[in-house]
Amino acid sequence: MASLFDQDFQYSNRAKLVARELQGFLYPLYEELLEEGYSPREITGLVANAAIKAENELIAAWEASKIPSKQT
Repeated sequence: MASLFDQDFQYSNRAKLVARELQGFLYPLYEELLEEGYSPREITGLVANAAIKAENELIAAWEASKIPSKQT
């Protein structure tokens, strides 16, 4: 499996690009919610939970695709 860290355990160039892309997606959302008066900590909690949920769903789908189907 590929890694987002280099041999010195620093973020790779790919990781840095992904981080900038994620920040670009999140900035407008944070800006909108902050303008509506929501807590930045609560927004971050939602973002983290959404990332965890997406990870769990994608891993489950990936693992299911690796399981050979039983033939009857």
